[in-house]
Amino acid sequence: MKRRFFLFAILLLFVLGLTAHAASMAYDANPSLSFSGTTAYCTVVCRGDKTTDSISATLTLYQGNTEIASWSNSGTFRVPVSGNCNVTSGLTYRLKLSWSVNGVSQPDVEVSNTCP
Repeated sequence: MKRRFFLFAILLLFVLGLTAHAASMAYDANPSLSFSGTTAYCTVVCRGDKTTDSISATLTLYQGNTEIASWSNSGTFRVPVSGNCNVTSGLTYRLKLSWSVNGVSQPDVEVSNTCP
């Protein structure tokens, strides 16, 4: 009985350790879409969990379903992507981030905003 309890306790500690490690992965990316007059400014900084994480990122600006512009960058740990382009006042634009960490695709992140 003591042996079973001991094995169960070891197994439980192992599972909790794996769960804690998975929860510590803190990939982060929050794209921003802002306007100054009729210029759209698109920025994001994609961050990995470790300084050795390989990151590839692409920002794409859409008006409706029409692609307006796209910018890409890649590197390790902390990768900025930015760009700007002319847009039309009064229209709504959508900025989509597609990115991967160590070759594993991350969920796309989208933001939208209307040019004043």
